[in-house]
Amino acid sequence: MTRRLLVFAFALILFTLPLHAADDTGINTPLTLTDGKTLRLPELKGKVVLVNFWATWCPPCLEEIPELIKLQSTYAERGLVVLGIDYMEKPDREKLVRFMEEHGINYPVAYGETRVVQGLAKALGGVFALPVTKVLDREGKVAKAHVGGLNFNEMKKMVEPLL
Repeated sequence: MTRRLLVFAFALILFTLPLHAADDTGINTPLTLTDGKTLRLPELKGKVVLVNFWATWCPPCLEEIPELIKLQSTYAERGLVVLGIDYMEKPDREKLVRFMEEHGINYPVAYGETRVVQGLAKALGGVFALPVTKVLDREGKVAKAHVGGLNFNEMKKMVEPLL
């Protein structure tokens, strides 16, 4: 319990730091994926997108990973894209790729500089703790949001009506 409180407090501090003005933040933020490609959320218009803000150091985030893997496998053919946004102070692609391989992550994961991730988070209504899940409808608008861990059935209830 104490560890979770510390993780929550740390995440709260990190996500409330002031944002720097930049042209590459917000909904059009170019997200760097672990495969080296870039992606902007508007490119996924027409799909239902579950955006999961998480970190490798966050215990509730780690508990969600198997649920997100199952969700991606179950609903990809119906137009769902699970997109992980990893929050790290110093982006490290190799470390993240190893982590994804070790955990069998089957959905794209983006990472980036703190200001870029925070800019996207702000554009989607804010992220003040981890994990945070935002579900975007096929028009790219936030239709559902949740702070804290989710299980498969809770995720299913968030995405199924939009598919």
